[in-house]
Amino acid sequence: MPEFLYDIPLRELAIYFSMAAVIAALLGLIVVKPSLRIIFGTGPDFNHNVSFGGSGFNLFYGLLLGLLTVAAYQNNQRVAQAIQSEAALLGSLYSDLNSYPEPIRSEVKTLMRDYTLFTIHRDWQAHREGQFLDGGSRRADAIRTVLSRYEPVTEGQAILHHAVISSFQDFSAARQERITGVMTEIPDVLWYAVLVGAAMNVTLLVMLRMRLHQHLLLATISAFYLGVIMFVIVVLDDPLRGDSGLDPEPFVLMWDRQMVWDDEVG
Repeated sequence: MPEFLYDIPLRELAIYFSMAAVIAALLGLIVVKPSLRIIFGTGPDFNHNVSFGGSGFNLFYGLLLGLLTVAAYQNNQRVAQAIQSEAALLGSLYSDLNSYPEPIRSEVKTLMRDYTLFTIHRDWQAHREGQFLDGGSRRADAIRTVLSRYEPVTEGQAILHHAVISSFQDFSAARQERITGVMTEIPDVLWYAVLVGAAMNVTLLVMLRMRLHQHLLLATISAFYLGVIMFVIVVLDDPLRGDSGLDPEPFVLMWDRQMVWDDEVG
């Protein structure tokens, strides 16, 4: 899909997709149908033949749209789960640091608060534009470096530190899953199949022989719903892109409930 589509507000984008499909169907009735009637003619069994020929196409095209919708939804939910996991693991690490001695406790907590604010206010804005910043990786690496320098003194500290390092690895994996969501999208070749199939679907629809007002109603309803389905796939295609992208709400909640108090004290 063209990049500028993700800069259009969600409600307007839905209207544009629906209207584009309806206009394509109406133009087909006005321009394409007379030409096809001259080429193929019309007979008593014309509608039956068109319906028979189009039934196989509609089956495969409907299956393609259904699979793409499910795949896009699953990608969206996978990224949403990664965001929740990343925020939850970061909050858990932040709480575990209360058992660490100074000065490493304050140092790592400060780095975590900085990482959280950067993710909410900087990284997410880049996600809306289909990008991600290196600042998040550098801040995560800084936290890892400080934690790796810590040498536990007692057995209890060693057990806690091992658990924290393990949780940090899970946090890094969830973070990488979120970053991958910036680049998650349906391949261009599938969009080619979808758009060609939509054109063929409209062509088969306008080929039917029926009264004009009936044909207008049928074409409008079918094309409108086709536009809605394509709009849904586009919105779910890039989980973090544009106005419809996933929000950093888990990070905001974690900041408000855990980190903001230490930040105010500091």
